[in-house]
Amino acid sequence: MTRHKTFRLVVDALLMAIVLLQNIIPFLGYIPFGPFSMTLIGLTVIVAGTALGPKDGMAIGGFWGLITFIRAFTWPSSPVAPLIFTNPFISILPRLLMGLVAGGLYAWGPKRHWSQRRSMQVAAGCAALVNTLLVLGLVFIFYQTPAVATAFGAQGNQTLGYVLMISLLTNGVPELLLDVLVAPLIALPLRKRWDQLRR
Repeated sequence: MTRHKTFRLVVDALLMAIVLLQNIIPFLGYIPFGPFSMTLIGLTVIVAGTALGPKDGMAIGGFWGLITFIRAFTWPSSPVAPLIFTNPFISILPRLLMGLVAGGLYAWGPKRHWSQRRSMQVAAGCAALVNTLLVLGLVFIFYQTPAVATAFGAQGNQTLGYVLMISLLTNGVPELLLDVLVAPLIALPLRKRWDQLRR
């Protein structure tokens, strides 16, 4: 096995281990925020996609999605997780596409004559948006009921759409900013090493 393939396997295994730890250790992967949880795990998926490519991003994203799906039945990360993340279209699909977008947009950056850092920042921001908008959008499509709206914290005449918009502002925006700022700090050294080994 060549050195770059070994490096890739080691990094993928390490990132999967980090995702697993982020799901197990409180506040390392999820920060509870009312009925929702702000997630830090997307950062790990973005690092995989931008440092190693779309396939690796999808592998780490899919691994996260699978854990999310299983946890929804056994050890939910938030009060609403058993209601929505038992649906694989919500628990797995957005995570897979997050890794794909992160890797694909990073690869597209040089065609726009962007620096590696700028490419990673754009990829991180768009990947974070894809995950957040897909999760919230699919929740809105599949679970448009008063009972689910109440479980999400809706009060009085508040609708599920209103509560999801609040979540977009309170959870989605901070997650996006964190990913844009931190992902390049971690992914750039990995990417440089990966490029060296492929030469």
